[in-house]
Amino acid sequence: MIGVRKLETGDIEAASAILFHAFGTVYRQRGHTPPFPNVESAVWLTRAYLDIDPEGCALAEVQGAVVGVGFAHLRGGVASIGPLAARPGARPGVGRALMAHFHRLAAGASSVRLFQDSFNPDSFGLYARLGYRIVDVAPYLVAERLTPPRVAVRSAGATIVVRPLEARDLESVQRYDRARTGSARGSDLALLAATGRGLVAERERALAGYLFYRPSPSRAIVGPALAETPELLADLVDAVAEALPGRAAVIRGSA
Repeated sequence: MIGVRKLETGDIEAASAILFHAFGTVYRQRGHTPPFPNVESAVWLTRAYLDIDPEGCALAEVQGAVVGVGFAHLRGGVASIGPLAARPGARPGVGRALMAHFHRLAAGASSVRLFQDSFNPDSFGLYARLGYRIVDVAPYLVAERLTPPRVAVRSAGATIVVRPLEARDLESVQRYDRARTGSARGSDLALLAATGRGLVAERERALAGYLFYRPSPSRAIVGPALAETPELLADLVDAVAEALPGRAAVIRGSA
């Protein structure tokens, strides 16, 4: 029988190892760059989620052995689920057991969302059988080398400023994000601001977009990001390339 319980501090090492190996196996099988370059990056994510969503962190076990890990995030009336991973070679049913646990946790939410890689038919099929449907497509881009733009192009008459995020910007970024996503994820954005870097785009001194990124010696994770137009979003990504030229990058879904 597969049991599911709350993830505790002492479980971080085992949970992180499952995330690292499970995602690495699936991504490499399909010719993609794994989202976790090393176990340390998975440890960082697990610790971060345990700090901001302790009730939403769960482990799946079979006879005391950890076989799966997952996370849920309750943000007002919106709940999101993920990442979710089963230990490679684990018995079938780990993902379904974790999802049942999270559905009970999110029973009061009006919307339950998850981000799913389209190239993974196993988990895609599971979520479809559980009643999820595709409502949007988000980009997931990988750059082997960030290259700054040679020429900056601006539309006529537009005054656009892209600058580093400052502490005084965080509250307005949180309001901007909630108005456009419907999700109360201010604590997530505060964590990203505290552990990484951010940029804001302004048009005539009004906030028109933001982007967070977290650099490491070899690569940068870029996102989340929101902007009023695709051009402004491109300006924000270009600013990361100017700040971190030559780095590899993973750019998560943006709008």
